[in-house]
Amino acid sequence: MFIRKLESVNAFVAVDLADVPGAGVARLAPKILQGGAKNLARSMTYVLASLERRETGISAGINAQPDDRADAVSSFVNEVAGWEAGFRLTTGKGIDVGELGALGDPLQGHLVAVSAVAAAMASMPAATTASVMGGDAALDAQLASANLTVINSDDPVSVACDLLFCGSKVGAVDHLAAARLGCSVVVPTDALQLTARAVAVCRQRGIAALPDFITTCGPLVADSEDAATTAASIITEVGDHPDGPFLGACERAESFLAGWQDHLPFGRPMAP
Repeated sequence: MFIRKLESVNAFVAVDLADVPGAGVARLAPKILQGGAKNLARSMTYVLASLERRETGISAGINAQPDDRADAVSSFVNEVAGWEAGFRLTTGKGIDVGELGALGDPLQGHLVAVSAVAAAMASMPAATTASVMGGDAALDAQLASANLTVINSDDPVSVACDLLFCGSKVGAVDHLAAARLGCSVVVPTDALQLTARAVAVCRQRGIAALPDFITTCGPLVADSEDAATTAASIITEVGDHPDGPFLGACERAESFLAGWQDHLPFGRPMAP
């Protein structure tokens, strides 16, 4: 993992693996922290490895005030496009669709909901109820399509249900939240929702903690049917792993990485 700083603007790109093309997200704010960007890059590396792509996860941060954002984004795009690194970026916080020009990947965010619900149903085919923490219209549509009844609650973490879909802040499900879970399966709909201690607590309690780098893989598959099939098949493959599906999926991704990297990246994709 390394940080490549730009010369023309106060910005950087966190790059997990050297000398290969990469994909990830670009964000803009007055202060984007490099540590958070590194975590997002690592998570994306595991997404790509799970899809058997010899690419690296990346994450870009552009530090700019609101009045300067347009010039900052333009300078960022022009400089990174000249790197010839084969990097592709989706728009994250602070960046509008289309602003990344030739660097931008078409944003198909609705496919996150497709892969997440497919993964959830593969983990628990008999599921009938769900709780949602940080949902959107695309997720609502997929839940309805799967005939899942959403239980509305002021405390979606603890409500009794089959599936908890969580797409809130990084580390939304920590060990304290995991101890209160009322669900059978935790289904992230955004990166880095679970901490390492939360994954351990889920395992102790017999709750399936699904890996966010599988449940959110849909946009990288870029086809609704394939996104559902891919996520479901991987969860089925790792679902009976003795250490749970999250660590099972980590080992699966690492097995692919070991086939073309001299050393595995240090640290698994979990929230700090």
